[in-house]
Amino acid sequence: MYMLYPAHVLRAEDGAIIPFDESNADYAAYLAWVGEGNTPNQPPQPTIAELILRAQAEMRVQRQPIIAICDGLQASALAKGDIATALVIETAKQGLRDITKLVLADCATYEHMKAKVMARYVEIASASPALKAAFSEALK
Repeated sequence: MYMLYPAHVLRAEDGAIIPFDESNADYAAYLAWVGEGNTPNQPPQPTIAELILRAQAEMRVQRQPIIAICDGLQASALAKGDIATALVIETAKQGLRDITKLVLADCATYEHMKAKVMARYVEIASASPALKAAFSEALK
């Protein structure tokens, strides 16, 4: 029996990961098995808790370049004596640090989680034009 994943096939009997490669003997055996009318199983779907952990890990990676840009903007504002802008940027940075606390348990799909996170990024970025530029550059 086999399990079909987006990037490979898993052979259940021994856990072998088989790439989609016509020259691979295991893949040829899989194709022959399917040709005989067999249907591979679908992989188990991740739980909402697993999707939340994945989303939080991605948020941590995604926010780092934005925080780095904000650090530079904040340093520039402080060098100019623009305390008000520096405070706006500090508030945005705190929002970024807190983004992993965003409640995602009410999301039914990973796509919904990503949309909710993106909406939060937009909300944080809306504090100033400089922040909008920093976010749009980092989120490309």
